[in-house]
Amino acid sequence: MQLSRNAVLALCTAVLVLTSASITVFSLCLPWVEREFGWPRAVSTIPYTVAMVAWGISSPIFGKLADDHGTRPVMLGGIITMATGFLGMGLAQNLWQLAVAFGVLAGTAMGACGISMGALLVSKHFDARSRGWAVSVVQAASPLYPLLFAPLLYLVIRAFDWRTAALVTSGLLWFVALPLAWVGARDPDAARLGAPARQPWSACLPYLRNRSMLALFAARLACGLAFFQSAHLVAMGISKGFDAHVGTTALSIFGLSAVGWALIFGRLADRFGRSRTLGVSYALRGVGTLALALTVPSELGFYALVAIGIGPTFGTIAVQNVLFYEVVGPRLAGLVLGLSFIVHQLGSSIGPQLGSIIFDVTKSYDQYQFALGLILLVSAAICFSVDVRKLTARPPGPVVVAASPSGV
Repeated sequence: MQLSRNAVLALCTAVLVLTSASITVFSLCLPWVEREFGWPRAVSTIPYTVAMVAWGISSPIFGKLADDHGTRPVMLGGIITMATGFLGMGLAQNLWQLAVAFGVLAGTAMGACGISMGALLVSKHFDARSRGWAVSVVQAASPLYPLLFAPLLYLVIRAFDWRTAALVTSGLLWFVALPLAWVGARDPDAARLGAPARQPWSACLPYLRNRSMLALFAARLACGLAFFQSAHLVAMGISKGFDAHVGTTALSIFGLSAVGWALIFGRLADRFGRSRTLGVSYALRGVGTLALALTVPSELGFYALVAIGIGPTFGTIAVQNVLFYEVVGPRLAGLVLGLSFIVHQLGSSIGPQLGSIIFDVTKSYDQYQFALGLILLVSAAICFSVDVRKLTARPPGPVVVAASPSGV
């Protein structure tokens, strides 16, 4: 079945809304998991840390599989694995079971059916004139999840428990996300018919020796470190002296602002260039994060700082994904995006754990937020200084760009 590129974009976005459950569900469940098991914050965060490591390790593997065999089978398998993981999370009785279910299964699945795979699929359908916007639409799926589902899951947790929330998430993946992906997760026919021979893993090495590429990888590490903010957002609100419902509302504020920032940065990237827009997104996050390290006098102030300091996260990732795709071309995009996510997830695994340790010692996230704000500002400077022309010097060999199927 041949779908128009906009139909693929719409269905892929709907699927990714549901497969973006992991961070939000864990953030919502974290205070109740601690309360049930009596674990300190650093121990309770171990399943999340395992998930971030599994996501990073699996991303280049699934990316290479998508380069060689297409994104469809990879995404379908990822949804099944993630649904199984949340089912196991709802039944877990101890730390190792929670780490296997959420950490290993759900975390690994994020590399197969998460935002990077969606960005890869959509990038094949759109040309450079509108690719930034299209990928930003897909990227907006991730923050849409907390916007749409965080209040509902919070009510489920309050009415029942955190296990029920995990089981509801599993059901949505099995009975909604999987059928939608079966229909919509389709590579363009031109990509399959015109694809050259498979590339070896070593084909990416010339890019990884490029200093500008390494600088972008370093900036991606900083983006990963900042992922602790969304994982700890409910707990962060409580640490500022607010009630748990404020943190839950902040998750929805984060989701709404992230959708807006993703779409804005996608348009800006198409109009003003990738690296310049990327630098602006890092600068905005850095300033907002520094402000979050200060005393927040009111709930409205907390919401505003969440929108400014954490909201642009997925705009950053969208522009990064487009930049990497256009630098290496469709033959290696899955692999290089996956490798970049190893770096990102290294930060995503270290950041929440380091934040938890600092919180356990100081009973505050402020010191870590201040250091993180400075790191994000340095990343902004890196992106502004990147010479895209040096990045686009391709290794020998033809790169066939997939033609976009026509359609509205």
